[in-house]
Parts: sequence; C-alpha cells; structure tokens
Amino acid sequence: MDTIATLLGGLGLFFVGIRQVAQNMQSMAGPFARRLIAGLTRSPMTAALAGVGLGGLTQSSSAVTVITANMQASGLITVQRALPLLAWANLGTTALVLLATLDLRLAALVLLGFSGIISYLNLDIGGRLRPLLHSLVGMGLMFLGLALLKAGAAPLRDTEWLRSLLAATGDAALPAFVLGVAVTFVAQSSSTVSMIAITMFNAGAMRFDEAEMAIYGASLGSGLATFLLAASMTGTTRQLVLYQFAFKALGTLIYVLLHLVEAIIGIPLISALLSHLAVEQDTQLAMLFGLMQITTALAMIALDGPLLRVIARFAPPNPTEALTRPAFIYDGALRDGASALTLAAREQARLLARIPTLLDSVREGAQGASIPTTALSVASQALEKTVEDFLAQLIGDAAKAGLDRASMAEAVRLSARNRVLRDLRVVVSEFAAGAAAIPSLTEALHLLLEQLAEVQDGDDIATLLTLSEDRGPMMRRIREARAGEAPPDMLRQATANFERAVWLARSLLLIDQEAAQAPLQA
Repeated sequence: MDTIATLLGGLGLFFVGIRQVAQNMQSMAGPFARRLIAGLTRSPMTAALAGVGLGGLTQSSSAVTVITANMQASGLITVQRALPLLAWANLGTTALVLLATLDLRLAALVLLGFSGIISYLNLDIGGRLRPLLHSLVGMGLMFLGLALLKAGAAPLRDTEWLRSLLAATGDAALPAFVLGVAVTFVAQSSSTVSMIAITMFNAGAMRFDEAEMAIYGASLGSGLATFLLAASMTGTTRQLVLYQFAFKALGTLIYVLLHLVEAIIGIPLISALLSHLAVEQDTQLAMLFGLMQITTALAMIALDGPLLRVIARFAPPNPTEALTRPAFIYDGALRDGASALTLAAREQARLLARIPTLLDSVREGAQGASIPTTALSVASQALEKTVEDFLAQLIGDAAKAGLDRASMAEAVRLSARNRVLRDLRVVVSEFAAGAAAIPSLTEALHLLLEQLAEVQDGDDIATLLTLSEDRGPMMRRIREARAGEAPPDMLRQATANFERAVWLARSLLLIDQEAAQAPLQA
C-alpha cells in the first residue's frame, strides 16, 4: 500500500508541477516576446534560435505550436518563417529531460527553498517575477514528484510479479512503445513521459531498451496530441499543426527503424553512439531524447519544400484568412507616429467597407455573400483586435513614436472610432440574423452603411447626419403596421438592432466630423 501511495503521490506532484511550469512559462511569452520572435524569424538561423528559446520557455511543443499558429493567424509571421521555429522548438524541450538526470530530491529542495524565500520576503520586484517564481515552484514539485516515483518504483524491481512480467515480455519492447504513445497522448508532452521513463529505468522498473522505446512512443504520442489541434483550425494555420505532427512522426519512424536494425541485425548504431556521448545510462537516455530532436530537425530542413506542398493539399488557404490580417499596419510603423496614424485609418476604412457586405446574404435580389456573415464577422473581429493593439501600443509609446499633442488626440480618436466600428459590426451581424422580419429595413440599412463607407468630406458627413437622425417614432409605426407579419420578439429585435445600427453610424459620423473641423496641423 505504501508503494502505491508513493507512486500515486509522486505522479500527482509531477503532473501538477509540469502544468504549473507550462502555464507560467507561457504567460511570460507575452506581446513583447511575440514581437521579438516575429523579428527573429526573418532568417532561418535566428528562427531556429528563437524556436529553441521558446521551446525551453514553454517546455511543450504543443504550446509552441499554438503560440506560433496564433502569431501566423494574426499576420506576425508567415508559414515559411514559422517552420524552422517549430522544428527547433522541440530541441528546447530537452532542457528538463537533461535536468531529470540530476539528484532530483536535492534539486527539488533547492528550487522550492529559493522560490519560497523570495516570495515570503516580497523580493519579486513588485510581482514582475511572480510567473518565474511560480515556474520554479512547479519545477520543484515536478522534481519532487519524480524523486517519489523513483523511491516508490525501487521496491518493485524485487517483486515477483514484475519479474514475471519482464520475463514474459522477453526482449519485446513494443509494450513500452505503446505505453509511451498512450501516456503522452494524455499528458501532451513527450518530454514529460521521457522523464518518467528515465526515472523508471533508474528505479529498475524498466530495461534500457524499454526506456528507449517509451521515448520513441512519447514522440509519436505528442504528434498525435498535436494533430488533435488541427481539428479546430483551418487554412494555413492548420498547416503548422500538420507540420509539427509530421516532425514527430518522422522522428519516431527514423529511430524505431534504427532500433530494429540494431536489434535484429546487430549493427551498432544508436547504442554505440550513446555510449560515446555519456557513461551513465540515464544520461544516455536524456541524450537520446535531445539527439532525436536534432536529427529530426535537420531531416525536416531537407524536406521542408516538398513536405509543405503536400501539407498544403490537405490544408489549403482559407478564403477568410486575408481578411483577418492587416494590409497596412505593421510593427515597424510604430517608429513613425504620423505614418502609423495614417495606416491605422486605412485599416479602419477596410473594416468599414466590409460592414455593408454583412447584409448581402439576406438582401432581396442580391446574389448572396461570397463569405458567410458569421465568417466575415469573425475575420473582422480579429482585425479589429490587431488595430486596437496597434493603437494602444502607439499611445503607450507616444514619445518614442514622436507624437505631438494633435497627433495624440488623433490616436485617441482612432481608438474610439475602432470601438464604434466593432459595436457596429456586431449589431449589423445580429440584424442580419433576423433581417427576414422586415426586408425593407435591410435595404435601407445597407444603403446607409454603403454611403457611410464612401464618405469623402464634411458635406457628405452633414448629409448622412441628417439621414441618420432619430428613427424611434418610425420604428414604432413599423412595429405596429407589421405586428401580424412576424413573431413579435423577432420584429422587436430587428427594429431595435436597426435603431442601434443607425445610432452607431451617427456616432461614427460625429467622430469624423470632429476630426474634419479640427484637422491635424502639418
């Protein structure tokens, strides 16, 4: 009973620790880190270094895949620039596996003691070091869990049932491979399972060849877990997930084949190489995990071109992808405040021009929307967030961007305008969902939105302000006249959304009128 409790307690501490490390390390990869990574991916060499760093920071190839996919979806990096980052991120995840060969109990006590003292004495620089300290606590719990696993597994090697099980399997390492696949598929971290395999080998509960096969199975299990992410992704973002799956599958295939050649034919391959790299067998296993990532990354570099073409057939670009990405703004523009404001305004013009098309799928006589209303709204939402972040960063770094008082006012105006555009897009999308109640209102709103997107000067603004005056009495008459033509709730919702859309359009016009009456000084 003590052995089972020790094993369960160790496993629980280990998983709690690894989750805490992953969560806090990922929180450290914030906006600044993402912009830095985007800059580093301009060359394959620096992209590889960024991948190693990001893999070491997150200790999860799945987390790196998600972060990279989000960066690619927002337009920070392209698929081609992301590939070396993804490939070499796997090497960064070997850091904890190498640490697992140390005296785990001693390492756990040092980490927990250090982080606990810093936290108790409030030496975390006003909370800025808190994610790092929590990560160190997670590592301490993880190492303590591995130490308990090792202590709990040690008595097992002397038990009769384990000896019988090992004798029954003989030289077969397939069960260990399957176990590595299954556990990694659940834990979603090949480095996690590799560390457990090394610990079990040290405790005598696994043979060296079984630990090898568990590490190979862990790679495939990680690839399968990553592949699950592809189910919720489309277009070129899905390509990155499939690339990471191909990486894991290729690495597993190469090393399992080498293992079989060595075992069946007797040619010294992996084992001979590992014996030259390290003396201790647990260190050899840790080196094997790292060697697997390096050789697979090199193989993927040679296969990048044809592999990407094959992946593109299974995940072709999504028609809405271009709509989610900025066409004008970019991080480098923030160095010149005046240009940045102009580019942000042009992105907002793109957003405004899309809003009338949200009604195309429900307009009478229209040919229908080339992109469904929901997909178009989601794409616009992503771009709105990009513009919002761009303007917030511009305002926050006003001095660095060289913004004077008038330019700062313009930046604040564009931020307010962005919020109104967002609200207008939401309301028009909701109106489109119930537009069948009053077709005439759909045409009227579409006309107003089209004219709003084509405003050129102050006269146009004045005209539209007149057209967008309070329509409350008219809406009440429409609701009374059409009371029997549509369900009351649908009719009430459609007219309410129409009124709100007109009010938001008027708010946008008033913001633009204020800017026209007080133009920026050259």
